[in-house]
Amino acid sequence: MQVLIDLYRNVLSDNIKNITKNTKRSIVQSHHLLVKQCLTTMLLTFLMCLIATTSWAQNNNSPENITALTLEARQLTKAYMKTLKKALRGSIIASGPAATINVCSVSAPAIERSLGSQHNWQISRTSTRIRNPNNRPDPWERRVLQNFASKIKQGAPVKGLEETAVINLNGRPTFRYMKAIPVGNVCLTCHGRKISGSVATAINDRYPSDQAKGYRRGELRGAFTLYKYLN
Repeated sequence: MQVLIDLYRNVLSDNIKNITKNTKRSIVQSHHLLVKQCLTTMLLTFLMCLIATTSWAQNNNSPENITALTLEARQLTKAYMKTLKKALRGSIIASGPAATINVCSVSAPAIERSLGSQHNWQISRTSTRIRNPNNRPDPWERRVLQNFASKIKQGAPVKGLEETAVINLNGRPTFRYMKAIPVGNVCLTCHGRKISGSVATAINDRYPSDQAKGYRRGELRGAFTLYKYLN
């Protein structure tokens, strides 16, 4: 009897081991299949995104689209210049030359934000000789400003200088535009070689590290700089 019992136990143990082994094999096979399906799905999704992005980039970098963006940037720059000049002249008439410091530091950024939000652009000013630290040029802007300076030395008029590019900015494809700013009569009030005492005091109080004085009429003051994300 004991022999039969031992035999039964051995058979039962073997069956349990086989069942456990087969179950583990099935689980492993199912896991491998699931991983393969996930990887396949991820790969297909990546390829579809890559195809869509490539197609999108080709469309947005087309000559027609670049021309349209350039025209839009020019119109915004023109509107900005007109609004800023009006504010500067109005402040001089109403409160005297020293009031223009407040226009450039407070009103100009407000104009930039207003125009930019209306048209989905980022708008600002920059220069190699800054007054407001917030207007410091990034590497691309600095290269463009240097390019403007080189062209001016070769006889190019400041007023007509502009440059466009499509580059990667903050990890996104971006259209960029810069338009040179020539020093005009109203600019000389705060940026010229002869600045009145009240204006000089206002500049030194607000911008102790100012680099933006000593210009002559017609020189390159800096540039309007605009950009728009393309996705």
